[in-house]
Amino acid sequence: MERAQLLQLLEELLTTHAPSGDEAEMDAILLPRFRETCVDVRQDSAGNLIGRIPGRSREGAIQVHAHKDEIGMIVKRVEPDGKVQARALGGAYPWKYGEGPVEILGRPGPIPAVLCVGSTHTSAESARMQSARTSPLAWETVYLDAKLTRAELAAQGVRAGTRAVVARSRKRPLVLGDFVCGWALDDKGAVAIMLGVMEALAPLAGQLPADVYFAATGEEEVAAAGGAFVAASLPAETLIALEVGPVADEYGNANSPQPVIWVSDSYHTYSKRLSDRLMDLAGVLGFGAQPVVYSSAGTDASAARRYGQAGSVACLGFPVENSHGYEVAHIEGMLNTAALLETFLRGPRDAPRGA
Repeated sequence: MERAQLLQLLEELLTTHAPSGDEAEMDAILLPRFRETCVDVRQDSAGNLIGRIPGRSREGAIQVHAHKDEIGMIVKRVEPDGKVQARALGGAYPWKYGEGPVEILGRPGPIPAVLCVGSTHTSAESARMQSARTSPLAWETVYLDAKLTRAELAAQGVRAGTRAVVARSRKRPLVLGDFVCGWALDDKGAVAIMLGVMEALAPLAGQLPADVYFAATGEEEVAAAGGAFVAASLPAETLIALEVGPVADEYGNANSPQPVIWVSDSYHTYSKRLSDRLMDLAGVLGFGAQPVVYSSAGTDASAARRYGQAGSVACLGFPVENSHGYEVAHIEGMLNTAALLETFLRGPRDAPRGA
C-alpha cells in the first residue's frame, strides 16, 4: 500500500458519517470496493459487510475484521425549547469534542447544530457553567442546539435514538509531515488499511494458502456486537482484527512506524502463538512491532474470543495519539500495519516458534 493511496482513501472515508447503528454512508462506499476485490459479497442481518478472497484451500481460513462504525452521540430527549440532550454512543466524551459544529442525523439528512456548554461570563447562579468550571465536562452538562423548535426537529425525524456526530466540516484529514490527523481514524484508518490489503490480494485469488474473509463490521463501539456475530457465522476459526494502537506512557509504546500487536485487553488475552508469529514477521520485514497490554479497550477479536466465537485471535494496530478524539497517527505506522497483514496472508500458515 502506497502513501498516496492511503491518504486518498482517508480523505474519502473520514468525511463520512457512520455512528454505531447508522452506517449507511460507509456502506455505500465500501460495497462497491468489496465487489471489485472479493467474491460471495453480502451484507448480513446485523449490517456487517463480508467478502471472500478464495485460496487454495478452505482449511485454515482466516477472517479479518475492521469496524466501520465511529463513536458519536445518541439523542436522549428533545427539550421543549428545542435543545437536544445527547449521550455517548460508544466511548465519546464531550471534553474531547469541545464546543463546535456537530450534525444530527435526521431522516432527510444531516441537520447542522452546535455542541454547547454556555456563556463563560456568568456566576454561580448559572448552574451549568458552574459545573463546567469545577468538574469534568459531562454529557449532562452540554446540549446540542440546531436553532429549531421541537416540532421542527420532530418533522425531520429527530427523536430519542437519533444519532449525532462531529460535523463533516471538521472531518477532513490534516497531514503534518509524517502524521495524519482527524476524527474517527479509529475506525476509518483500519478500514482504509483493509481495503488496501484486499486490493493487493485480489489478483492472487485461488493462489493464497487458504480462504481469507474480510468483514467491515458494525457496532464495534458498542460492545463489539457486529464482529461477534460475524465470527460465529464464518467457517474460519482464526480472526485478526485491524485497529488503532492507542499510545500512552503506561503502555510504553510510541507513535512510530512500528505497528502495535495487542497482547491483552479488557475483554480477553490474544492467542500467543498467532501474536508471536506476527511479531516475528514484523522483525523479518525490518520494522518490528510493539507488543502492548491494554487496560481499557477491546476489539472484535477479543470479544469473539471471550464468547467462544473464534479459536485463535490477534489484533494488529497502527499507533495513534488522542484515541477517541482528534486522533494523530504515524503514516508509516499505518503502511507497515498493512504490509504486515498482507505478508502474513500471502505466506504459509506454519506454526510460529515458541508456542
